[in-house]
Amino acid sequence: MKQYKLIIEKNEHGFWGQLDKLKSVFSSGESITELIENTTEAIAIYFEELGKPVPEFELDLVMDIQEFFKLNDYINITTLANRIGMNSSLLRQYSKGIKFPSVKQVAKIEKEIRKIGKELSSTELQPM
Repeated sequence: MKQYKLIIEKNEHGFWGQLDKLKSVFSSGESITELIENTTEAIAIYFEELGKPVPEFELDLVMDIQEFFKLNDYINITTLANRIGMNSSLLRQYSKGIKFPSVKQVAKIEKEIRKIGKELSSTELQPM
């Protein structure tokens, strides 16, 4: 299965995205969901125009930290910072675009977010 990174940016109309491997494929949408749907359609059109079958693919979403925290405003920044071992004020500044993290800091943040995602996806809730 093909993996494409969808590089996402926010603009005044919603979201804009471009694929890392197929630079001529880009799309927009008022929401991330709409952007993903429109990008999926753009990929199909791209391969149809080439006369090739559309491969099975998955999209990996790529965005900066500020956009991530805007889209996921339910994440408690203080708790996340504590899990990472980072100053919560610093992480809050990253989330607001006041300061910009190094590549190493981004990797630490991403690693913990992925760890939380795995914990959540392996959790089963039972009724009381």
